[in-house]
Amino acid sequence: MSAASAAILLAAVPAAAFQDAWAQQVKSYMDRAAKPFFDRGYHYGGFFYLGSLKNGASERLSVKLGSGMRTQLMGGCDTDCSNLDLVLYDAAGNRVDQDVQADDYPIVTTVPPVDATYTLEVRMVKCAAEPCRYAVQQYVK
Repeated sequence: MSAASAAILLAAVPAAAFQDAWAQQVKSYMDRAAKPFFDRGYHYGGFFYLGSLKNGASERLSVKLGSGMRTQLMGGCDTDCSNLDLVLYDAAGNRVDQDVQADDYPIVTTVPPVDATYTLEVRMVKCAAEPCRYAVQQYVK
């Protein structure tokens, strides 16, 4: 995906979502985190999500993934968050990958055998000042 396509993708996120300082922290972190993916031959996929969760809360997001493309979904959160987890499920509900380490930059990976809608569970494990903002960005190659 080109930079112009990425800008269009981010334009789909309501402008108000980036207006608070914590959302800006997350957006800035995610922008900086992209370089190592690009250096390894990845480019932006078609999924970006910015949200917020309270400590101990979780939410599930639907993500359309293309067949045969190595996909990595990376999460990141604001400075009030110190532990964010991701769990990826296929269309049948089977766990495909998870990153439940004690960090705030989880990454899950898959190579879907067919085009399908996957479910990504985002867990806010440790948030010191609720709610904590987080984002998830898709990279593919």
